[in-house]
Amino acid sequence: MSNPGEEFKEEDLPANTLEHFSELQQVLQMIDNIKSIGAGTFEREFEQYAQVLTRYQEQPHLLDPHLEELLGKLLQKIRRPDLDNGERHAAFKYLYIICKVRTYKVLVKFMPHELSDLEFVLDLLGQQDPKEFDQWETRYILLLWMSILVLNPFHMSRLDAYETTPNPISNCSPTNHVQSKTTKMERIFELIQLYVSTNDTCSSMAAYLAAKYFVRSDIKDLYLERFLNWIIDQHQADTVNVKFGQLAAVAAILKHGKREDLLPYADKLLQWITSCQYKDGNDFLKYKNYVKIVQRIGLVHLKPRIASWRYNRGTRSLATNLSQAADTGGGSAASEVLPEEGEEILVPDAIEEVIEELLQALRSGGNDIRWSAAKGLGRVTNRLPKELADEVIGSVIDILNPLEPHEAWHGACLALAELAKRGLLLPHRLEELVPLLMQALFYDEMKGYMSVGQHIRDSACYMCWAFARAYNPDDVKPFVQKISSGLLTVAVFDREVNCRRAASAAFQESVGRLGNFPFGIEISTTTDFYSVGIRQNSYLNISDYIAQFEVYREPLINHLVQHKVNHWDPAIRELTAKALHKLSLREPEYMAAVVLPQLLAKTDTIDINCRHGCVLAMGEITLALRKLEETGDPSVVYLSNQRIVELNDLVKTFLDRNCYRGMSGELMKSCTTNYIKNCSLAKLQATTDCLASWQMVIDACLVTKTTSIRDSSVEAFGQLCATYYCSDSRYQENEAIINAYLRGAENDLEENIRMGYIAALGMLPSFMIRPHLPAVLDSLVKHSLTPLQAVLAGEMGDRENIQTYRWSEARTESVRALTKLVKTVGYGEGIDSFADPRNFNKVIECLLKALDEYTLDNRGDIGAWVREAAMTSLYEIVTQCPREFLTAGHVHKIVSGFMQQAVEKIDRTRGLGGRLCCQLIHHQPSIPHIREHSKLLEIFPADADSVLWLFADHTFPMFCDLLALPDYSKRVLLGLSASIGQLTESLIKYSSSAFFQFLRSNPETVPRLCSEVVQIFEEHLLNERVTYPMLSFLDILIGSGTVELVLHDESNPFAEDIFRLLNLEVKGYKKLYKTATSISAFCQLLQVPRLSRRILSKLSVFLGLQHVHVRKTAATKLYEALALHGDVTEIPEDNMDEILTLLSETDWTMPLVEVRPLRNQLCHLMGIKPPVSGVAAAAALQQANADK
Repeated sequence: MSNPGEEFKEEDLPANTLEHFSELQQVLQMIDNIKSIGAGTFEREFEQYAQVLTRYQEQPHLLDPHLEELLGKLLQKIRRPDLDNGERHAAFKYLYIICKVRTYKVLVKFMPHELSDLEFVLDLLGQQDPKEFDQWETRYILLLWMSILVLNPFHMSRLDAYETTPNPISNCSPTNHVQSKTTKMERIFELIQLYVSTNDTCSSMAAYLAAKYFVRSDIKDLYLERFLNWIIDQHQADTVNVKFGQLAAVAAILKHGKREDLLPYADKLLQWITSCQYKDGNDFLKYKNYVKIVQRIGLVHLKPRIASWRYNRGTRSLATNLSQAADTGGGSAASEVLPEEGEEILVPDAIEEVIEELLQALRSGGNDIRWSAAKGLGRVTNRLPKELADEVIGSVIDILNPLEPHEAWHGACLALAELAKRGLLLPHRLEELVPLLMQALFYDEMKGYMSVGQHIRDSACYMCWAFARAYNPDDVKPFVQKISSGLLTVAVFDREVNCRRAASAAFQESVGRLGNFPFGIEISTTTDFYSVGIRQNSYLNISDYIAQFEVYREPLINHLVQHKVNHWDPAIRELTAKALHKLSLREPEYMAAVVLPQLLAKTDTIDINCRHGCVLAMGEITLALRKLEETGDPSVVYLSNQRIVELNDLVKTFLDRNCYRGMSGELMKSCTTNYIKNCSLAKLQATTDCLASWQMVIDACLVTKTTSIRDSSVEAFGQLCATYYCSDSRYQENEAIINAYLRGAENDLEENIRMGYIAALGMLPSFMIRPHLPAVLDSLVKHSLTPLQAVLAGEMGDRENIQTYRWSEARTESVRALTKLVKTVGYGEGIDSFADPRNFNKVIECLLKALDEYTLDNRGDIGAWVREAAMTSLYEIVTQCPREFLTAGHVHKIVSGFMQQAVEKIDRTRGLGGRLCCQLIHHQPSIPHIREHSKLLEIFPADADSVLWLFADHTFPMFCDLLALPDYSKRVLLGLSASIGQLTESLIKYSSSAFFQFLRSNPETVPRLCSEVVQIFEEHLLNERVTYPMLSFLDILIGSGTVELVLHDESNPFAEDIFRLLNLEVKGYKKLYKTATSISAFCQLLQVPRLSRRILSKLSVFLGLQHVHVRKTAATKLYEALALHGDVTEIPEDNMDEILTLLSETDWTMPLVEVRPLRNQLCHLMGIKPPVSGVAAAAALQQANADK
């Protein structure tokens, strides 16, 4: 019966959690159908099998109930005597995938170990070629199988006393890698020698087999010394081409063998391995095996024992600790136990060398090597007497000094954690260790362009975790404040997510095990694995929560001021400033009295990172303190007059020192603008000189090329004006600023200069704008339009630099500034507001013109930025202005403009247009003058979020329904022609299918839509932005068969109009891409009988043009068109085959003099006159006139 307390909802589980091996039958079927590795389908089937099993890599235990069945099927197949070699290799590959997922240590327990299998495996292994790479899985599994078979309880020599049944696989071609006449013991020995010498995956498995084989009681006397001597000889002879398998075999033997069996060889092995000098190279794999061998030799020298002097933790019950919060020392008392009387520990001289090697390995550059050395030190120290162990611990602690490299710090932290876990780090060491632990927790050093320290901080958290599990609460009590503050600081303020999570885990472990961390339960539930995963959340929310507990407040603040204000990452410095703002609200006195003076003193440094962080932090702290002064008791003042003077003089000092020049000047500009904004928001008392210095910095930042600095300076300028420029005494200065910015907006040399001044004009407060509204409005309107649009609108004065037509970003900024201007000034009474219809209409007309900007440059359609800004602005103005200001004409243009943008080619623009159109239609209170409003409400859903606006398959069917409404169909068609006629395959697919579906469902609308297509083509003739996609659109439209009735209706001029407009568009044939694209549209018109002769004449012209690409395209398309529609043309049926042959077999890339006669022959066959050049036609006409 299930326990209801254990039940949980399915959604509480991780999304990728599996509950059981659900594909068992599928996998069994795959095993039954194994093909030979030479079969064509093997690779695909094997990949599918591997994919199924790899899903269980994270939860391999789910395979355990079925491993016996899976292995049984595969091994039954492998044992078959009549099995093909290729199929046997395939079975081993399938078996290896199971081994990879479940690991060999688990799988070997399920392998069969009958004595009869030994000879089978031995023979099969002897036939393998170690150099045959493709079948390495076979050798790997056979070596693994052998490692369980050699553990049989019988003496190995007995296996040779009688012959077993004939070898079932003797039909396999034998190879002479291992002689078959020798004894089985010798054969296994030779196989191990062979495979530990191959530097591949099989060598590690051969090492595992060696460890199992040579520790047998009947083998160790015969072969162990011989095997070790062989390896020693190998490595002394060749120290360059090292066989890693041989080193791994020695390490494995030392791990699995009995101490008394290995002791005779320990000194010899130590002398050999230290003489090889493997630690000096850069080969970490070599060094890792070296460390393993050295530490295991040390363990062989020392008797297995648990140090009697080690620290005894006593009770480790979490429940006990939590229930005894009031009396944290209530468990079993921990004590330092004295060594047992009469027990004398003999320490061989070799141990000193072993420990020295392990201590050196802690400084290695390889992470795995340091980790292995740390564990080795823990194991060896556990068997040492107290005095010697204390020396070892002292040596490890000595590594933690500033002169050591970062690798040494990491290794020492790991070693100390391992020693603490084993109870070998006695409590008296804590007083020495905790300060070093604090240094490790905050270790962060610059090394060139990168920082090192992340792994050290992580290992320091592991140390804290180990201390929590190792010590009694009473022993740790004197250091609780330091450790808890340090861990929480790392948990919320570390840059790296793994360090924050490690610190969080260590803090939770300490709360549970020790129970004496202040407010531990409350904090540990907040600083969990997921909440500290997001850096911004850690800095701004969790730190603020922790700061409510006074005991942690100052450590958090001090860490930010000492370590994070000058951090190398700008993002961290910015978050630090915001975090200090929040902490200032918790501890204002400390911030004002201690932190601000420290930060002001640091601004004199030459370290740009420190200066940048300090200025950001001072701005945020000043704002927080001023907030408290305004909202709190009026008598409380945190900022003294002296401090205000220092804050006033700060920017002026930077200006005097030229801090805003050069590369570092960019950082200083960004932090100073932020500082000015915060001081303005705080309404800090500012002198005239201070305001002048602030304005000077803002003016310099407005014209910079860095967008973030420009945006920050604009924001700071807005706050500066609102706070300090509102007094009447500043009238003249304000006039000078506005006039300077209006002149700056006229700059036509650099786009960024114009953008900065325009954005600043948009941020002006109402009292500064109103006296200059006409001038500011004219400037913003003029710069929201392209030069051509401005000339046509009569806004352009003096001739402007022609390059400004590419300045779409400046026009985007101007559109946004125009919107802010309307919001700031509002619709109050008087001519200096937007209640004046002239001003309001001027803005609307300007934004509607901005909807038609399609500027292109090497970045693509950059006009889309302007169109998107214009749509956003129009939506805001229309929904917020008084309804009586809106005219029917304007509203219709706005709605139809949104609809057009919603069906054009750029996903982002289309999504914005569609969303705003839907929101405008459903806006409450409703917008007046929207035509067909009731039908639009039916087409568009009330909830704009229910549609995926960025996906063409969601939006085009909806907007194609608008084609039924004559008021909107023309603008929608204009947008559709751009989408259907462009190059993105997915967009063409969804837009054209929605369009044709509408035409088929509403055939009565086809004639009207066709006439609108003609109108669009005619209105935009020679405007390539519209006509180039229009050519492809016409090809797809006419070829779709949805307009056949219109094409064949002789009373409808659609076909003739399209033919006429196509001729006008490609007249002169100067643009190759346009001429080539038009051919498809001309060929589609060939299906109209009354136009066929004219079309054929036109195509014959293309066949004789100078451009090879045009001739080839014309021939191909004409061939396809005649094959489809040849029967409706006036071409004689007898000539059709000859025409098609001539079109397909002629090489149209030949020179014109050869091509044109063939083209003329085609014309005769088609019954039309061959075209003549303009010069020839003029000469013929002149001759005819002369004859008359």
